[in-house]
Amino acid sequence: MKHAIDLPTSDELKRVITLEGSRLPSFPQAALKFLEMVGDEDVSVKDMARVIESDPGIAAKVLAMVNAAGFGLRRKISTLTEALVFLGIDEIRKLCIGMTVFQGLFATSSLGTFGRIHFWRHSLSVAVLSMELAKKLQFPNPEEAYVAGLLHDVGKIFLDLQGHRDYGDFLHDAGSIQEPIVDLERKILGLGHDDVGAYFCSLWGLPESIILPVKYHHQRFPAEDLPTDQSLLISIVALSNFICWTQGVGSFESETICPPVLAPEIERFVDLDKIDVIARIRAMNSEMERISEFYRFVFPTPGEIQESMLWMSFSLARVNTRLAHRDVTQTTHDYRQVSGNVALHDVGFAFGKSLAQAGTAREVMDIVMFHIGSFFEPMHWAILLKDSKSEGVIFSAVEGLNKERLQGLRVPKGKGLSGYLAERDMPLISENIFQDAHLAGRMGLYVDFEPLSCMGTLLKINQKFFGVVELVNKMNGLPYTPEELKILESITEQASMAIERLSYQQSLRKMATTDSLTGLKNRCSLERMLSNRDLVLRQYGHDLSIMIIDIDRFKRINEMKGRKAADEILKQVAGILRSAFRKSDNVFRYEGDKFIALLPGTDRQAADQARMRMLKSFDALKGDMGVTISIFVHSVKSDHARGLITFLEERLAQDKAVLECTPDASVEAELQPLLEQETAQQPERKRIYRKKVRLDGVFERPSANSYGNILVEELALTEIGFRVTTGPLNIKPGDFLEVSFRLDDTLHSLIERRVVVRSVQGEQVDAEFYNPPPYAKDLGFYLLA
Repeated sequence: MKHAIDLPTSDELKRVITLEGSRLPSFPQAALKFLEMVGDEDVSVKDMARVIESDPGIAAKVLAMVNAAGFGLRRKISTLTEALVFLGIDEIRKLCIGMTVFQGLFATSSLGTFGRIHFWRHSLSVAVLSMELAKKLQFPNPEEAYVAGLLHDVGKIFLDLQGHRDYGDFLHDAGSIQEPIVDLERKILGLGHDDVGAYFCSLWGLPESIILPVKYHHQRFPAEDLPTDQSLLISIVALSNFICWTQGVGSFESETICPPVLAPEIERFVDLDKIDVIARIRAMNSEMERISEFYRFVFPTPGEIQESMLWMSFSLARVNTRLAHRDVTQTTHDYRQVSGNVALHDVGFAFGKSLAQAGTAREVMDIVMFHIGSFFEPMHWAILLKDSKSEGVIFSAVEGLNKERLQGLRVPKGKGLSGYLAERDMPLISENIFQDAHLAGRMGLYVDFEPLSCMGTLLKINQKFFGVVELVNKMNGLPYTPEELKILESITEQASMAIERLSYQQSLRKMATTDSLTGLKNRCSLERMLSNRDLVLRQYGHDLSIMIIDIDRFKRINEMKGRKAADEILKQVAGILRSAFRKSDNVFRYEGDKFIALLPGTDRQAADQARMRMLKSFDALKGDMGVTISIFVHSVKSDHARGLITFLEERLAQDKAVLECTPDASVEAELQPLLEQETAQQPERKRIYRKKVRLDGVFERPSANSYGNILVEELALTEIGFRVTTGPLNIKPGDFLEVSFRLDDTLHSLIERRVVVRSVQGEQVDAEFYNPPPYAKDLGFYLLA
């Protein structure tokens, strides 16, 4: 059945590009001739040679190709007939179509900033991969797939050459919006490159079999109205385009826009489990490396490809799920804030970028928790980390209705949902908990709601388990799906890599600033601190005293008892010093048996008193260790602290005692203590910025389909207090509301949040933000003002 292609009209084209003018390229005649030969089994070597001879440039390229070093010929080939026999008609036909299209279309000069090399590299890669997939899927005409792949993005050339807006500038601006490029083209330019390309392919008289993939490689296509082979060809080109994008081979430099969307029809015609994608990619890379010398472009490095694949594996799952569950996502509020007003389908990019910028394990946890809440909308979700003090896990990050009760709770090994996940050592999903015998008796922790559906994944580094991510119930009451579990796996995989990266950084930082034997800060850390005048003033005040602590006759102990025994004494002394000094003091192992303590806000008189207390404390704590210490005190003003480095170098002899380095503990054992340390160093965010305000706003209660007006009277980073001025007053604790209000700052910033009601007293409602973003810039600046 012949399908009438829905093409834009000339009037629609004129609103986007200038149709008149000599700059609009025509389709090369040589390429048209080669296209006629595609699929023609009766084409002879002599016929092909006659067409090639009509274009000296192509002829030279064919001879250059056959004589390339990669073919290992012992003599030079000088005639086209010999070249054709050696290379084969299919290879020559593919090369010639590519060369004529490149010279006639893609190499056209442009005054804009749209780079042709990246675009041509992408077009060739899609063409080669389309041909590889066509062969694997037994498509009757693989060369046709090559041509369709080569031309799939041709509409971008016309948008660049004759567009009313500079296409290079458009791409530059679009890079920060995180939306599919074709959607942005339609929204901003007026037409997508797929529609523009299909229009000109039709104008040139190209076969409908080529026009349809150009038209539908980004769109859903009417599979019921098309022959099976035609639907398969569209699917091949669309999938090839997507795979190339995941490999970092995009059509323009630094392509960071949201991924191409794979239409659901594609999986009807391409069994993704049977095409062996990795083998097809390897074949594509091999072919592209061979022909790239003619176009002089460079492929991404293996590291760049791996990074791209990690980003895109998540994005692909996210986009496909959005399409599959369009009816669900459309019922939610479009204004729901995701990482600073980013749309739902941008979660993959926002998540990856946030993780890349995270500097602490706590920041990673906050980012992961926020994006899980934004995408899945669970009633309860948590990250449980391996307990370094037992074999169980700890609720290290909790959100939802149980969070106050569960935060910090220790779960014994094998207990609860997390215990079952750890025992299975694999992801878990349960669409109906009541019908899952394995979960019976494991859901007792969740008392604020009835557990109905759950899913969870493991956090691992180098195949070693260090935590669990669990989600229980969804706000819309629907069960979790296998597609959502795949997305959660992608999230936890990226989170694990981010935590691993931070652990390596932490280890390097620890090696650089910590003495490996005693665990105290080392000499490098001391010198760096004393070199920073502003840091010393801020941390120690104007008066600063230094204690130099020396183990008496340590060298003799080392000689008589050996290094191991001497090291044990150093560890014991360090432990006593660590416990005897104040929390505000800093203790360092300077070198050998020399320890340094910095005492903030301590003048000479107070330092002498501290010296006497320290000697008494040491005598009381040393037990039968059999050593004594000497303490020298020196006091300075913080302005002169930098001179302490010179003072120490002159005062202390260089002790060359040999140290024994002990390996760092594993990440899975140290992550929870590290997280607790980071949390202790951060101020409590919850109420610190609570502010009295008077801001008008609105609320909606989705479960009751009711709404009204509010007056926001108290505001914090995670909480809100408001009075209902108009609308129903049947709000009760535990209700979820959508609230929206504008700040009275200079920008009148719009704040839109989902909240969980905590208490209600008449018209007064106190609520907590459901899943507040880790970085609420507008609100944060407002509260600090």
